[in-house]
Amino acid sequence: MEEKAILRHETLAILNEMDNTTYENRSASLAKQLYNEEAWHQATVIGITIARFPEVATKEIIRRAWLEGKKVAIPETNNKTKTMQFRHYEANDPLIQKALGLYEPTKDAPIIPKEKIELLIVPGVVFRPDGYRIGFGGGFYDRYLAGYEGNTISLCYTDQISTNFTPENHDLPVQKLIIEANQK
Repeated sequence: MEEKAILRHETLAILNEMDNTTYENRSASLAKQLYNEEAWHQATVIGITIARFPEVATKEIIRRAWLEGKKVAIPETNNKTKTMQFRHYEANDPLIQKALGLYEPTKDAPIIPKEKIELLIVPGVVFRPDGYRIGFGGGFYDRYLAGYEGNTISLCYTDQISTNFTPENHDLPVQKLIIEANQK
């Protein structure tokens, strides 16, 4: 567990060094790679977070999904139970800012059942090449991925790839990593 915390801290320190232009360019490059994926083309419902720096930016991905007629679902977390569910999100829907500065849907937004989400874009801090990840430490996605049968993809900066951690029994890998084509 300690190795994960150290690696998370070190990786976030590196990512936090990015200036805004670099951040936007690197995020845009990863988004373009995502749009070429078959799982993206086939999905009519995607689950995705509203990212905060230094996570790969997702606002343009969400806009693109809407332009392509996809339904977007964003997570609503329950910090007491460390669980989450996804709710339908449309342009101009109200959002609430929760712990750690995350924006989430209000209780008015309809819940999208897990089995309806065809593609889940899974965030993380550190990724192994085999799809295992270190998240932000809450375990929300590992719990949600248990029993999830749709496609999973994570978008990764090259700085986020590491083999310096061992997955734990409860860790679940994503099916596909999209790693930026050009380093910085």
